[in-house]
Amino acid sequence: MAVVGAVMIPAFLAGCEGNTRAVFTKPELISYERLAVLGLDPEQEQIFMAAYVKTFVGKPITFVERGELAKIIGEQDLLQGRLNDSTRARIKQILGVEALFLCNYYKDDDRPGKLMKLRVRVVDSETGAIVGSALTETFLRFDNHAQAAVEALKKDLLGGGYHRSYPYPEQGPAPM
Repeated sequence: MAVVGAVMIPAFLAGCEGNTRAVFTKPELISYERLAVLGLDPEQEQIFMAAYVKTFVGKPITFVERGELAKIIGEQDLLQGRLNDSTRARIKQILGVEALFLCNYYKDDDRPGKLMKLRVRVVDSETGAIVGSALTETFLRFDNHAQAAVEALKKDLLGGGYHRSYPYPEQGPAPM
């Protein structure tokens, strides 16, 4: 019985660490070069942008500065990822943003402990179409969430269907 318990406990704990999945990614995601992140605090935003740039190595990517976005929409709306059609159009027209990463990082109150989730939706700023979506859930730090979500989007974009259970070995960005 002790042997079974010793094997089952680590397996159970590994399964409880969390998981990531790219719900879907449309091909046009790869064409966007001017991007903006909404819904995260400034530190999380920096971490997310770094994860994206490091994952899409060699691709020309520009993230619009938070202060420029705040001139068009208020800081409170920036944190909550609130956008309507006219605001989205102004972001496209004034700042040239092609896609918006609408992020929501929150504690899962339905689960015990400090399980956190990161939900990412990528929205075409001109059409409002959602072109990508990823969800992470884990007890790990935010940088793990950001990296996992971006990798999930990229891997789904390149080959369809992506799901990763934590913990995962440290590795470089996925090949493009």
